[in-house]
Amino acid sequence: MKKAGKSGLFHLFQAKITPAHSMQDPKSLTSVALFHETFKHPVLPKPTIPSETRCNLRISLLAEELKELEEAIDNKDLVEIADALCDLQYVLSGAILEFGLGEKFKALFDEVQRSNMSKACSTEEEAMATVKHYEDKGTPCFYEKEGDLYLVFREGDHKTLKSVGYSPADLKGILEN
Repeated sequence: MKKAGKSGLFHLFQAKITPAHSMQDPKSLTSVALFHETFKHPVLPKPTIPSETRCNLRISLLAEELKELEEAIDNKDLVEIADALCDLQYVLSGAILEFGLGEKFKALFDEVQRSNMSKACSTEEEAMATVKHYEDKGTPCFYEKEGDLYLVFREGDHKTLKSVGYSPADLKGILEN
């Protein structure tokens, strides 16, 4: 079990994003709902799996925008990257609406966020137990203190590892209510 210090290369890739950076939450669902209403695209009122044709269209649209993002990144073109990310968000929001998840999406997203944040350890003891858990399985790892939390990373690629206290998202409960 080891605790890593600050490693230069790793910390170059860590973005310090806090509410103080005043990020904006887009109103993508309501904006895209207006687009769908205007152009007579489906907005389903409850969680539903659309027809196979509509599902295939949604996958195709997302794949097309993802390909554009890949090309923009390859070209190191920030304007095209921004365009592709906006288009991806637009098409994704359309899919959320077409699958009838619009009214539940905030609750679904909040539950996924809660689950993802449970990957962090709240105490150093939990971090040490998490490191032991992974090392017992043959996965070398380390932890670092970040604010009030402890984060566990796999050695080599620095993939974030789930805390032993991790709690998976319960989306079924939200969809069924």
